[in-house]
Amino acid sequence: MFRVTGLAGRSRGDVKSFFQLSDTELDRIASGSWRVPLRPAWQIATRIRNVADPRGEKLILAGVIVLIAGVVGAAQWLV
Repeated sequence: MFRVTGLAGRSRGDVKSFFQLSDTELDRIASGSWRVPLRPAWQIATRIRNVADPRGEKLILAGVIVLIAGVVGAAQWLV
C-alpha cells in the first residue's frame, strides 16, 4: 500500500522522508534493544501515538516522579 502511494524502499532514509519524520521521531518509533530487536505491532502503534501526541508519555513520567517523591518523603518522615 505504501509503495503505491510513493514509498521508494525499506531504508531508514526512505521511511523518514515518506512519513516526514525527524531523526528523533524515527528513533522513538523504530528503535529496538538488544533484548527485543523486533517489537510487537501494539508497541509500535503506542510509540507512533506518543510521537504524534506525547501527553500520555508525559503524564506517566509525572506520575513516576510524584511516586518517587512520595516514597522519599515517607522514608524521611519515618527516620
